[in-house]
Amino acid sequence: MKKTIPTLSEATKIVYRTHYSDTGSAKNFLTAMKHNIQAIGDLPVNQITTPVINKMMDYLLIKLKNSKAVVNTKRGYLKIVLERMIEDGYVKEIKLPKRHKAKKQKVEYLTQDMEEELLGYIRGRSFSSNFDWVKGIEEKEIYIEAFYIISCLIDLGCRVSELLGLEKRYVDFDNNQINFNERKNDNAVAVPMTNRVKEYMNLFCYNKKDFDKVFNLSYDKLNSIWQEAREHLGYKDKKFYTLHLCRHTTASRLVQRGVPLLLVKDWLGHMDIKTTMLYAHLQPKALHSVVEVLN
Repeated sequence: MKKTIPTLSEATKIVYRTHYSDTGSAKNFLTAMKHNIQAIGDLPVNQITTPVINKMMDYLLIKLKNSKAVVNTKRGYLKIVLERMIEDGYVKEIKLPKRHKAKKQKVEYLTQDMEEELLGYIRGRSFSSNFDWVKGIEEKEIYIEAFYIISCLIDLGCRVSELLGLEKRYVDFDNNQINFNERKNDNAVAVPMTNRVKEYMNLFCYNKKDFDKVFNLSYDKLNSIWQEAREHLGYKDKKFYTLHLCRHTTASRLVQRGVPLLLVKDWLGHMDIKTTMLYAHLQPKALHSVVEVLN
């Protein structure tokens, strides 16, 4: 064992630099670990025991009113930090408490009508006459790019951070696919392009170098446009109506149209088929074949 033992906040900085810096999960990781430290204090990592982690999970659930699913996620981030400390020789292996049994997540997705109203609103904003003349061209381009990005998210099923971080060199026009090499679970996957994705990729890759990002819009700006549309379309009080809804939409449509769950798993880059099973109830069922008996 080494003599100088890092505190939990110091260990968090180490893991952030090596695992999360410049990734789409960076903000979530830092926020989760901030709450974990708030719950148990900035202890030296060798003082973090199973009872201490139990205390942390209780605090998150009761004091911060986190859902069981969110508590499980924050527990997972702590596990990653502690595993790094074990590798570095600062602590011995720690037995983590069991994850909470969370309620099955309800699947929400965009219907075709919802997609059309969303994209229609954003496209319409790009033609708005309310813009200041000087800023008008810039604002118009921002809304147009948001329109294209959200359309691609609906067809590709990737995470927002994966698309916004996509470089031109990973768009494989010869094989009609996009190679997502840096995914949340390090589970790289090549996703086929629909006709509209291919059209938009051709448009945004034009005249760019291999290491240039395909899109220029930041997550914050894209999300602000989404939230504007959300409020305008009457979904302000619907918690499910976030940018991640596009990923659920892709998965739901694949399953509804008869794509086997194992292929959907690979398409989304899920590490475990259990995650994909969230959409299993959307599969066309054998019961449909006997409905004529009642007709």
